[in-house]
Amino acid sequence: MNKEISRYGGPGGRLIPRIPSFPFRKLVYMFLILFSLQVHAKTYSQSLTFSYKNVSLEQIFTEIKKQSGYLFICSSKQLENTRSVSISVKNASLEQVLDLAFKEQPLTYQIVKKTIVVVPRETAAPATSLLAVSAVEISGTVTDDTGVPLPGVTIQLKGTSSGTSTDVNGKYTISIPQHGVLVFSYTGFSPQEITTAGKTAINVKLVRSETSLNEVVVVGYGTQQKKDISGSIAVVSEKDFNKGVTQTAADLLQGKVAGLTVTTETGDVTAKQTIRLRGSSSLTASSAPFVVIDGVPGMDMNSVSPQDIESISVLKDAAATAIYGSRSASGVILITTKKGKSGQAKVQFNNYIAIDQVSNKPELLSASDWRAYTKENGMDVTGLDVGGDTDWFKEIMRTGVSYNNNLSVSGGNDKGNYRASLNYLNREGIMSDNDMKRFNALFSVNQKILDGRVNLSLVAGAVQSDFSPTNSYNSVLAYTMLPVYTIKNPDGSWFEKYDWEQGNPVHNLTENRNLTKTSQLYGNGNIRATLFEGFTASVNLFKQRSTQDGSRYNAITTQAGRTDHGYALRENSVWDKNLMELTGEYDKTFEQHHLKVLGGYSYEENFMQYMKASNRGFITDQFEYNNLAAGESLFPNDVGSAKELSKLISFFGRVNYSYNSKYTVSATLRRDGSSKFGNNNKWGIFPSASAAWILSEETFMKGNPLVNDLKLRVGYGVVGNQEGIGPYSSIALYGRGDEYYDNGRWRNTYRYVQNDNPNLKWEETSTLNAGIDFAILNSRISGTLDYYVKKTSDLLYVYNVPVPPNLFPTTLANVGDMTNTGFELAINTENIRTKDFRWTSSVNFATNKNVVNRLSNDLYQTENIKTGGIALRGSGNLTSHIIEEGREVGTFYGWKSNGLDENGKFIFEDLNKDGEINSLDYTYIGQALPRFTYGIFNSFAYKRFNLSFFLRGVYGNDVLNNPRLQYANKKWLPGSNVMKDALTNGINDDPKYSSYYIEKGSFLRLDNASLSYNVIEKPWRGISGIRLYFTAQNLFVITKFRGLDPEVNMSGLAPGVLETVFVPKARTYSFGVDLNF
Repeated sequence: MNKEISRYGGPGGRLIPRIPSFPFRKLVYMFLILFSLQVHAKTYSQSLTFSYKNVSLEQIFTEIKKQSGYLFICSSKQLENTRSVSISVKNASLEQVLDLAFKEQPLTYQIVKKTIVVVPRETAAPATSLLAVSAVEISGTVTDDTGVPLPGVTIQLKGTSSGTSTDVNGKYTISIPQHGVLVFSYTGFSPQEITTAGKTAINVKLVRSETSLNEVVVVGYGTQQKKDISGSIAVVSEKDFNKGVTQTAADLLQGKVAGLTVTTETGDVTAKQTIRLRGSSSLTASSAPFVVIDGVPGMDMNSVSPQDIESISVLKDAAATAIYGSRSASGVILITTKKGKSGQAKVQFNNYIAIDQVSNKPELLSASDWRAYTKENGMDVTGLDVGGDTDWFKEIMRTGVSYNNNLSVSGGNDKGNYRASLNYLNREGIMSDNDMKRFNALFSVNQKILDGRVNLSLVAGAVQSDFSPTNSYNSVLAYTMLPVYTIKNPDGSWFEKYDWEQGNPVHNLTENRNLTKTSQLYGNGNIRATLFEGFTASVNLFKQRSTQDGSRYNAITTQAGRTDHGYALRENSVWDKNLMELTGEYDKTFEQHHLKVLGGYSYEENFMQYMKASNRGFITDQFEYNNLAAGESLFPNDVGSAKELSKLISFFGRVNYSYNSKYTVSATLRRDGSSKFGNNNKWGIFPSASAAWILSEETFMKGNPLVNDLKLRVGYGVVGNQEGIGPYSSIALYGRGDEYYDNGRWRNTYRYVQNDNPNLKWEETSTLNAGIDFAILNSRISGTLDYYVKKTSDLLYVYNVPVPPNLFPTTLANVGDMTNTGFELAINTENIRTKDFRWTSSVNFATNKNVVNRLSNDLYQTENIKTGGIALRGSGNLTSHIIEEGREVGTFYGWKSNGLDENGKFIFEDLNKDGEINSLDYTYIGQALPRFTYGIFNSFAYKRFNLSFFLRGVYGNDVLNNPRLQYANKKWLPGSNVMKDALTNGINDDPKYSSYYIEKGSFLRLDNASLSYNVIEKPWRGISGIRLYFTAQNLFVITKFRGLDPEVNMSGLAPGVLETVFVPKARTYSFGVDLNF
């Protein structure tokens, strides 16, 4: 029989695995019924009903397999000479249908167990003689050349879609016909083909491939082989993701990519991280990377759960990002979700439970400390000490318990695949009013038709979340409320204080409400057709609707609600996104030349509408936010609504050419037209060009025992940033003005609230990047080194302008310039590799230097920008930072302190020598941006155990310790609590913002450590894998910073401040189980 075998069905004839008797069995079956387009029940019916006219035998085989569960084994060449058939049957037996199908065909059949063997009619043999081609079970272990088991190796019957993969111990089992050929393939290793004739056990040693440059990498609008990439791109796959409790893709990436900083600045579980790639590149627009999920630009990271993500590509330089034009100046993050794979259906279930504990809280005076100090210093404490002994931070915090459940079903064949997943996350923050519940559903299906010339795919997702952000002002109250106060009065009523920054935070947490509900539904359909050899055309349609409903109530007698005598708010927002993209791609290889040309058109429409209503002056808390009309004090701005619409039309193209697999050039061009831009700049053009030279393929490098891969890259491009421009920022706007009294009633006026600016446009960033990719010592050591110069011009900022001739005193305009330069290094090593033990490491290191080059032009001018607000007790609002030409963003600006005098008074430098200390003596007193960032990862695998840990750090940055400035001062005693440091720091002066409170913010954090154990080595009772794991996050921080945590907010123009409303980060411990069927 011909060795090229077609097999209609999964290995062993089962389309789904046996589902063990676990509590979630019903849920698994529900998924199979609802979502699987190619999977059917395990108990097959022997009565067949269908009707087909003039269809191929292959289509009849597929229908029989679907209804009966029987597998077909036949030669693909045998089907070439068969004729079309017409069959219409109802409740017919299997044999009856087969007789009709094979009538007057050159083939016949024999049934062997659950397999239908197709043979030429003239050589038909008894069933017993056909046992030689019946299915046999083959098992074995796949290892590398040193005997280390390889998990996830793909094993496929050559010429068919039948296949499986190795488990975590490198073991596999597959049912195939005798005399077949198995193909073993694994990334980074050379594939092997082994004939199975007469074998039931096959153990394979895969040999590492000479180069990793053939790996496929996801890029903008497609994929490329790593050897053909000439831009700066970093790829993080699932095996390298951060472990433990993760909410978004940002958690998976934190510290993993050189030059990409992900800052978790608070312990609030509903807060988003600050993400920066190669520094800040804007004054008012977003400096966060542009996010693309499964090819859809501009999506939110919350759209997919971390468990559904397969890989993440980070596009760093303009050569890689220019394909996204006016939205890619801050880099691009491409997220690829998991899809079904050919082979037996798989069911995966993951569950973990986590405990969040307070890692650090402020050291304040206890009740005994306060009483001792006030007594020793003869302070009048009349009416203050009510007998309490309260740790206010302890009272508003808790041990949070969280859990996550993820269930997925996937499978497919050579014609298509599917995957469906559900994820539910329930997180409790360490603040008692802080929690989040989120439900994610994701479904994808891919189907080939017309002999594989057309590919249809659909991805659909749903996200629903309920969350309550913490009222961070409760931290301020916990700082200031005296420990001798009680939470409640003796009669059970709430104890309250009504002084400045005073109030019962426990009362706030208990009776106030702040709930947000969000929903997101989206669908992405794609049709991709091969029109002729080498050319494919694609149509992509995407639609998304997101809603957010907010409800808030501050109770009448609480600190948050007493000024308004109760305050209620309801607000609702709706966002719609519609996207159509058309692309054509030509891919041709001729002799030593490889040409790939992409062209495309994109139309995107974004719509938003918003409304709110609020009221105050309630006589009861019973209604909360559910009866706004019950309030008696409606203000003019308590009701509002808005609506926005923006459109983006784009044309884009890319050309990649390589010669002899050694020399590569690439060019990209995108033209964006945006409704946000001014009339004089509606369209922008964004080009890039890059080149690469693979030295390791040169004759003089071939056979070098030291160097396996060596590639040089250089690229230059110009990209844009339009995120700082609102839909109507370029046109003159009217808004509500003052009221006037007319004929017995107050009437509204309308006035200019925005000047027009027809020259408004995107910020423009040009990037020059040079890099090296290398692998040495049999690829045991590999990595990348990059140097970049990133210049941003036409920076957006709101400038003061004269009135007249302008009708409003400020205008948003493109004026300034900024530069970021730096080095990035990433190294991966395989330190030890034996049969039972493996130790691998990865290190990344990045520097970045930011400079503001220009802030003014002939029309819009400013000497500097003073920014950053500090509400200093007793001194009003002050600024903390300055933006100035020749300085970097995040420069602290204030008095330079030389310590304290003998009386505990601050000593400040009189820089202008006028004998006075005032704002004229302000100077540069610190830098918030770090000199460099780094990450260190180590993984140790011993037999079925795996231990890993990840260290992350920053160096060379300064942090303003605002709580120490505000509360480490005994001046506030006895009426307000202070930090313990106030009694020993020697300060006997009013709080004054100065370099005295600017501290070194460098730190090294043990981000996570994880220990896992694979319970079974081979399939057991329908279970192919059981993995138990324990992960600890934020175990310790090494730093000289004296505040709660040196990792603080790094967004905006005033980064690097530990705020008084800071919520400490949690130390998290999680235990989980992964089950695979």
